[in-house]
Amino acid sequence: MTALTPTPQSTAAVSNRPSLASQLVGVWVLVSYTNQQPDHKDTYPFGPCPQGFLIYTSEGFVSAQLMKPGRPAFRSADWHHATPEEYQNSGSGYIAYCGIYEVDEEKGSVTHTPSVSLLPNLIDGHHIRLIDLHGDFLTLRTIGTAVPNGLSVTNRLEWKRAIPDVAVPIQSSRSFSIQESAHASHPTHRLR
Repeated sequence: MTALTPTPQSTAAVSNRPSLASQLVGVWVLVSYTNQQPDHKDTYPFGPCPQGFLIYTSEGFVSAQLMKPGRPAFRSADWHHATPEEYQNSGSGYIAYCGIYEVDEEKGSVTHTPSVSLLPNLIDGHHIRLIDLHGDFLTLRTIGTAVPNGLSVTNRLEWKRAIPDVAVPIQSSRSFSIQESAHASHPTHRLR
């Protein structure tokens, strides 16, 4: 097992603007997940309405959970006794990892380095995402990855900042809801 120590986030260039690193901190809700290939129609690996959370902490930790909705439940209540087909359906519709992240302010990118992952191949890798951040909307793009047809695919993930519902007392339990926003094309996500 690899022991990880959070790395301090990059400092912003001397300016009045907050750093990218400080703007990333918080909870983000997945709006869309698209695979883009040159001269090909975009595909949606988790369908038109994927679900997920992306969490960046100020200490340098990241957690990502993405899911294709509608995956069938296991027949057994004991998930250790699922069928191979149930495991296949469950795993092929889910991406999960957590670890550390670092922001490169000059390049406008963030590197995720998972220490725990549903996909073992991601562990200890350095996964670079280009950042496009506008207020409460975040788009992360992977750098084109080679695929079997010889082309490259770019993953484009669009996120909306989750906004805590400040009217709910701290001691109460929290749940997640989506409320339509009159001024945005995407729903407003609130934690309650």
